Amino acid sequence: MTLAWLTLPLEEPVFIEPAPLFAFLATVVAVIFGLARLKPLRGFFKYFPPLIWTYFVPMFCSSLGLIPAESPVYSPFMSRIVLPAVLVLLLVPADTRSIVKLGPKAVAMMLIGTLGIVAGAGVSFALLHGRLPEGAWKGVATLAGSWIGGSPNMTAVKESVGTDNALLGPLIVVDTICAYTWLAILVGLRNVEARVNGVVRADNSVVQGLAQRLSKRQAERARPITLFDFGAMMGLALAVSQLCLWVGGHIDVWVRAREVVGSLWATIRVSQVLSGFGWGILVLTAVGVILSLTRLRNIDDAGATPIGYIGLYFLLTSYGAQADLRQIEAEHAWLFLMGVVWIATHVVILFIGLRLLRAPLFLGATASMANIGGTASAPVVAAAFHPSLASVGLVMAILGSVIGTPVALLIIGKMCAAIAG
Repeated sequence: MTLAWLTLPLEEPVFIEPAPLFAFLATVVAVIFGLARLKPLRGFFKYFPPLIWTYFVPMFCSSLGLIPAESPVYSPFMSRIVLPAVLVLLLVPADTRSIVKLGPKAVAMMLIGTLGIVAGAGVSFALLHGRLPEGAWKGVATLAGSWIGGSPNMTAVKESVGTDNALLGPLIVVDTICAYTWLAILVGLRNVEARVNGVVRADNSVVQGLAQRLSKRQAERARPITLFDFGAMMGLALAVSQLCLWVGGHIDVWVRAREVVGSLWATIRVSQVLSGFGWGILVLTAVGVILSLTRLRNIDDAGATPIGYIGLYFLLTSYGAQADLRQIEAEHAWLFLMGVVWIATHVVILFIGLRLLRAPLFLGATASMANIGGTASAPVVAAAFHPSLASVGLVMAILGSVIGTPVALLIIGKMCAAIAG
């Protein structure tokens, strides 16, 4: 039994060609943020922010058959062109020196979030493995790869443990719906930030001070964008991102060539931890941080960060479009329940970490999405709390992308295999 009854009586989606489909997604973003500016709707969007609708509206459109669940617009265009360029536009303007001050507590919350993912995998699989498909432990390890760093880690773990392709499809739907529903909840939590900080007795002064300094700097130096500004931003973002991905691909080839039997490289199996895209993102991060220490960071005076946000919103529409509810079958309900229990366990441990460290909700929410959502989603959550601190989420997510595959393979995979017997 599936949710095929959601399908409209259409022979094929209305917006199936790449150009009309991209135009449709861009229109969705424009309409949502336009509605949020209307005075009668401001109360509604205060509690249900526009960001979450940029995910859910395309999801509903995909499930109703208006747009396809698979398209070159989503991948490779969004994932391989838009995402890396957006990361450049968010990293280069970042006040790296100030962000370093958040370092110890931010890293601690990131690792506590990862601990929550590990514990959630064990608890949910132990409770439900008897009702899950055969070989489900491989699927749990694969999903864990995604929930500690993002899709590249998921692919690496899938190939490493040999997850059945028949199980992979439902797992991707579980991943998408659970992860981005949680993103929507995290964005909504910004309305109770002060209350949660009070409960955990958080010291939010460093975060508030940094956000205020960066916001003040942006306001003081902001100027109207010119044609040269926009051309320079686009050229910088695309050139740097694609060059870094090219370098990452060559690093991957070099690493794989040295993974011969008996070598140290073969023992470590670096290629199972980082793909060419993963190497590219690491190189991009390093280059972005270096450029942020130069005068190039002044591109934010003309609005580089808001342009980067627009790219993130487009990415969210593509993720929502891929969450086709018609792919859900009755026998997959236990996988969804596993995902819910998994994230709930992660949340409990994250809250304990907030209380023990007296860390602000901003760091907890960003660390959570840095684990579960990765580089595309963590900046969205960070920006929802403090628009000038999107780069904090990005840095956390990069850490997750580095540790995600080994944790999923060596800890969660082995733990669930032992539970499965």
